Amino acid sequence: MISQEARDLFTANVAAMTAGDAPHLAAQVLPEGVERRKDIAYVDDGSEAHLLDVYAPADAETGAKLPVIVDFHGGGLYYGNKENNECRDMLLAKQGFAVVNANYSLVPSVSFPAQLRDAMAVLDWIRDHGAEYGLDTERVCVTGDSAGGALALYLTAANGSPQLAGALGLKPSGIDVKALVVTSGMFRLSGGVHATALSYYMEGYLQTPADRIKITPYLDLDKLIVDGAVPPIYMITSVEDFIADNTYELARILHARHKDHAMSVWPKGTERALGHVFNIVQAGDPEAAEAHQVIRNIADYCKHYI
Repeated sequence: MISQEARDLFTANVAAMTAGDAPHLAAQVLPEGVERRKDIAYVDDGSEAHLLDVYAPADAETGAKLPVIVDFHGGGLYYGNKENNECRDMLLAKQGFAVVNANYSLVPSVSFPAQLRDAMAVLDWIRDHGAEYGLDTERVCVTGDSAGGALALYLTAANGSPQLAGALGLKPSGIDVKALVVTSGMFRLSGGVHATALSYYMEGYLQTPADRIKITPYLDLDKLIVDGAVPPIYMITSVEDFIADNTYELARILHARHKDHAMSVWPKGTERALGHVFNIVQAGDPEAAEAHQVIRNIADYCKHYI
């Protein structure tokens, strides 16, 4: 059961985050030269939570299959939609990718295991329908920001490991994800320096005993990495990112477990703050040089593995 106090926290945070995002979303300049195919159902149930967009370079050769980046937006697992990431993802598409930008069901309407099922369903849709949209299903990378980064981490770990997938109530898609890129990852779903706030959020993340049985062992990121099969991971954060400690912790585990990974930590900005998920928040500003450099870095990392 979710307490009224926790429900009130989710409601207040959604209102605050909506207001915080409104100015930059209204002012953003969407890039030209990108074809947008919007609101495609990846689960045929009529839910907006199960819609995705596909962006591709408008000048892509007819019939060509493009490498794919699949994106899961952030928002604490309880806020946001694909439109928050649309501008950044269109800029990634200009780097030569087809970008699949997906919604997923949000807490507290569902819990975290159901969100993982949504994320796996996106990979299933790419497997089954990618060819119709010019997607090269042999060259797929995944990205996520903030809580979307946690979703992407658990997804890719389970997608590569039938053992872990079974423990989480999932079935691997069969898509071989070549790389994972996470911006300002909210990898810790409990504990750490934000333990008090997360204790309230956890009421929404794991709502039933079955949820807790599935996920609780894997709140230990080391166990997740050991039991899962993660692809190479590129982590992006900054000294002005309020949850940068999450990235440092995962990097330590990946290093100790000899997993292929890279990390970029951006210094304090001089012209503008380089805070949480800055490459997404500032993507629509043509003058935001650091954000646009990060976008190029993401594309380059994916290209290295595909």
